[in-house]
Amino acid sequence: MKRLTLILSLFILLGFTSIGGANPGGVGDGNFDMQCGGACHGDSSQNQTSPVSLDLVVDGTPYVGLPVSLTATVSGVQFNSADKIGLFLLTDTTGHSDMPIDSDWNVISDINGGTNNYVEIEASSFTDEYTVSWTLTPTNTDETKFYLSIHHGGSDVPYFAISSGIIVTPLPVPENLPRLANDFTPQISRELGDITVMLVETVDVNNLQIEWQLIEGDTQFANATLNDEGNWVFELPIALQPSIIEWRAIMEGEGPTQVTPWFRIAAQEPVLKIDQAQLYTQSFAFCIFFVGLVLTLHNRFSKGHEEVTLSEIGKAIPSVHGEDTDHPDLPDGQLPEGWTMEQWKWYGQDYLEGKL
Repeated sequence: MKRLTLILSLFILLGFTSIGGANPGGVGDGNFDMQCGGACHGDSSQNQTSPVSLDLVVDGTPYVGLPVSLTATVSGVQFNSADKIGLFLLTDTTGHSDMPIDSDWNVISDINGGTNNYVEIEASSFTDEYTVSWTLTPTNTDETKFYLSIHHGGSDVPYFAISSGIIVTPLPVPENLPRLANDFTPQISRELGDITVMLVETVDVNNLQIEWQLIEGDTQFANATLNDEGNWVFELPIALQPSIIEWRAIMEGEGPTQVTPWFRIAAQEPVLKIDQAQLYTQSFAFCIFFVGLVLTLHNRFSKGHEEVTLSEIGKAIPSVHGEDTDHPDLPDGQLPEGWTMEQWKWYGQDYLEGKL
């Protein structure tokens, strides 16, 4: 019973290790409140103040319903090449309800080709400054204060810092302004091996030119064709390996020429989706299977040992009636005069048959 309890305890502890453990290497991009900094990167009570310098600026003029970029700059600390940096774009510092969506701002593109307010980037021992941008769309003219928060490791210690806030107030869209349609949502992913046809929906645009580039690559231009009222299409080259392309549109019309923020589209292998509930269910099923197997083998070997022992004991105990099946029956229960038991074992039968 003690052995069974011990085995079950070990399996349960192993099963729950990944559920309750922290993730010092990060958890991947996502939409998180700032309070995730404790759960994702270590106990928040152990966080040390990061020595980095954080800066957050707005690129261009924000208009209601039109995309605008917020660019963050991180500098002033040297990371190891194996480190990851976690960056949050926030609209509050209370630790909850502080994502852009909570203030009616929609993230439509991030640096990794997603739509998340939290992103992770690889650090480098050769770089002491990092630039990260988010492209967002405001839905009203309300004043919003944005913050940049960073979480990273170093010397087995979690670090945290948050920038001072910047106030962003979107403006109403001017008349005749060449612009993207309010319901335009950029494509953020594509498959490997195929030419990608991109659709750009616009308003009051007479001419549109596309500028695109691979990350840290040379700038290229693509021709956009008007295929319907306000709808333009252009092609991106085939992606032969996982990569990210960023692009922007230069829009001309009766109003002042407008340039959109950079949008990112990622080409990558299909992501393997794992159902954690199913995974843990399977893990516990295997635990039960192995516990049953161990107990079965234990019982079988214990029973076999017991049978052998009883057999040996049985052979060692003399017969109650003094009988030994390895020799003929003794006449009147006694050895003949002058005989030994060893002699009787071999020649007793001849004696009984009168041959001796």
